[in-house]
Amino acid sequence: MTSENLDDKDILLIEELSKDAKLSEQKLARKTGIAMTTVHNHLRKLRELGVIKRYTLRLDYTKLGRPLVAYVLVKAMPGVSQKEILEQIAKIPRVCEVAMITGEFDIIFKARVASMTELNEIVVQKLRMQKNIGDTRTMISYETIEID
Repeated sequence: MTSENLDDKDILLIEELSKDAKLSEQKLARKTGIAMTTVHNHLRKLRELGVIKRYTLRLDYTKLGRPLVAYVLVKAMPGVSQKEILEQIAKIPRVCEVAMITGEFDIIFKARVASMTELNEIVVQKLRMQKNIGDTRTMISYETIEID
């Protein structure tokens, strides 16, 4: 599946859903001017092709009591599987995103936490205590703007 397989209607539906994933097919048809049956068929096709993997929501983490955003760089010990560390970090509560990267460090992850104490539990007491982790570097975000 490549972007060449998508037509203008697919792109328009994707743009509307990225703004508000809870829109019904009826509301999507009204907003886009595309017939309801066509909307239904295009969404089904996009799901079957794996373009739309799931519908989700955006949370206000400050209101959920997790106002701090931290980015943590992780260096694996030599000979250790970076993929295993990636999967291990992905299972840690409060980690919302994790990626294998190039450069001096091997992995970066984003965590949303309630406090520095909670961040300490993740980085110092969970990660740094493991034999497969060589080094970490933590950065706290002053402000975050999420982009659709």
